[in-house]
Amino acid sequence: MVYYIHRIEKGLSHKHFRSGFGKSAFAELKAVMERWRESGYSTDDGTYQAAQNVIRAYVYKHRAIGKPIPQFVGEWFADEVASADKACGNEGNAGVKIVRASDKLDNKTKNYATLFAQRTSVREYAGTSVDMQAVHEAIAISMKTPSVCNRQAYRILLVQNQELVKRALELQGGWRGYDAPPVLALISVDVRSFVSVEERNEPYIDGGLFTMAFLTALEYESLASCPLNTMMRKQQERDIRELLDIPDYEVLIAFIAIGNVPESIESPISFRYKPETITRELR
Repeated sequence: MVYYIHRIEKGLSHKHFRSGFGKSAFAELKAVMERWRESGYSTDDGTYQAAQNVIRAYVYKHRAIGKPIPQFVGEWFADEVASADKACGNEGNAGVKIVRASDKLDNKTKNYATLFAQRTSVREYAGTSVDMQAVHEAIAISMKTPSVCNRQAYRILLVQNQELVKRALELQGGWRGYDAPPVLALISVDVRSFVSVEERNEPYIDGGLFTMAFLTALEYESLASCPLNTMMRKQQERDIRELLDIPDYEVLIAFIAIGNVPESIESPISFRYKPETITRELR
């Protein structure tokens, strides 16, 4: 359910909004919501409510710009359409929120909890050049990332050549409908730093830790970013390695699109579970 909610949120946040989009995603969401109810799960659960709220946000958006509500939405989600005023723009736990460059100006003065909480993935950027010194400062901050036996096997490639950025993202496949970012980073891990088969998962652990540290450091530097997965088929990966000259002893961890925050842009709310939902304790 969360997957389809987020697909719809991304469409809602797009700068070039396409009214009536998302029939296939809504069909899948409808089926999952029906299975949820048939299985006896509570409709007061935050996940189910997020599904309802993203439908309401979709209806609210169409009404706000004077576009008709698609027929399939009215037929499949009559209750949510009738209660779409509950979306109230940006107040639900699903839909879109506004991200502003002015809110990022004092990032370096914020405490960690505030900085971390306000970070959000941004896919559309201001049409200005990125301060590469700030990117390198973010890398320097990220070097404090812990790694197994302090091996620091993470590597990062910064790509500014727009033709290479576009070709890499075409191969990656998850950036459709957006302009190429000014900078594309590729995080990888050098497996030559590991010594036995028992450490086979460590590149992904260390690489994931570094990725999160880098994303937070970019936020600290008031730069916008969006992580992109490297879960690709063999030929995709081969083509990317050839394009960007990545050796076969480096495991691909993630791409990160980087740019400047626009004056104002919509971004998915991307709801979060309550901490108690994911927490277990042994006493």
